[in-house]
Amino acid sequence: MVDESTRKTLASIPPLQTRAGPRDKELWVKRLKEEYQSLIKYVSNNKEADLDWFRLESNKEGTKWFGKCWYIHNLLKIRI
Repeated sequence: MVDESTRKTLASIPPLQTRAGPRDKELWVKRLKEEYQSLIKYVSNNKEADLDWFRLESNKEGTKWFGKCWYIHNLLKIRI
């Protein structure tokens, strides 16, 4: 069902272990740290492979995320 390149990408990212939401206070902080670690690893892998295609940020609590993404079409960078 999943192709080999997707499996390779997922294997290189640390998995999330903590099941928590923003209402879980202390567990949420642990979950948020795991999410940041995974995102940092994913972005660094993309930059090494020259596949940098998004920027992502969150508020201090980690409850609202925002960012930019783009793609290249006919040698033009298109932002979404």
